[in-house]
Amino acid sequence: MALFDECYSAEADVSLAPKDLDKFWAAQLARLKKVPLEVQTKKKVSRKLFTEQNLAVDFQSVDKYHMSAQFIAPRKLIGKPPLVVIFPDYGKETVAYKGLMNAGIAQLVVRMRGHEAPRPVQSEDKLNPVKKKDEREQSYGYFGERLLDPAEYYANKIYLDAFRALEVARLRKEIDTSRMGIIGQGVGAAQALFVAAYMQRGDALFLENPAFLHLDETQNISDADYAREINDAARGSKKVKQQIKENLRYFDPVYFAKKISASTAFSVNLTNKIAVPHGAFALFHLLKNEKDMFLFTEGDAAALADEKRKTALNAVRYFREKLLGQVSAPDAED
Repeated sequence: MALFDECYSAEADVSLAPKDLDKFWAAQLARLKKVPLEVQTKKKVSRKLFTEQNLAVDFQSVDKYHMSAQFIAPRKLIGKPPLVVIFPDYGKETVAYKGLMNAGIAQLVVRMRGHEAPRPVQSEDKLNPVKKKDEREQSYGYFGERLLDPAEYYANKIYLDAFRALEVARLRKEIDTSRMGIIGQGVGAAQALFVAAYMQRGDALFLENPAFLHLDETQNISDADYAREINDAARGSKKVKQQIKENLRYFDPVYFAKKISASTAFSVNLTNKIAVPHGAFALFHLLKNEKDMFLFTEGDAAALADEKRKTALNAVRYFREKLLGQVSAPDAED
């Protein structure tokens, strides 16, 4: 209970929001609108040709960067299915939810910018060529770049990418665009929150271990790749550190939470050292709309595997209720 009380007491000081926050984002969105979508699709090979549509989608975002996504939609004889857009975590790949497909819900799974190539690998023990090298994955390093230039910062780009992804999703004639949900995983949750705030799209949000929020408190206690990258880049004078801290507030969802009207569900593990739960609770307190939270309290391997399974089930139930109007028992398997 002590850990829960500590996390639950987390509060964000919204008075620290940049005074030109809305002006900043208005300028960034205007910049995005000048870039044509240039959407291209290609059919993917699927064993479920007669029951689902599976497409590779390519579209253009800010800086004319070409984004990629996977669109999967059930082939329905009557009516159009709703859609859930999925934003994965930083440094991670994600796949479509089988349960959502079984429920008759289409999905657009968006690859994060810069994730086309595998994560870089660092080789240890370079001084001993005889000994087998111990290779481990490094992070991409994107969050440590251009921290002093908010308009060119990586978080700026991936937020605009998320906005563009929703624009592309709305063009799909196979779906019912009046029923749309968003799943955000880790840093992908911050993308989902940005879209919900500045696009006012998405009837329901499901945030799985949300990260990159309430940064004034979580930045220095998180073991996430993005946090380490920022901290490594911020080494230097106090003036530079303070400027970076202020710049990051343009991208912290706690400062635009008041704009979010969508129903929001959180899935949070109190022991998570990467997506530290303090940020989720700080945001939870700020939301004035319908909200819910699924809590997990154990961090061993078996518990985490069970959490992953239950989180997927909870997400499917949540969207079946919010997008299809179907309410299932909490202990029912989907």
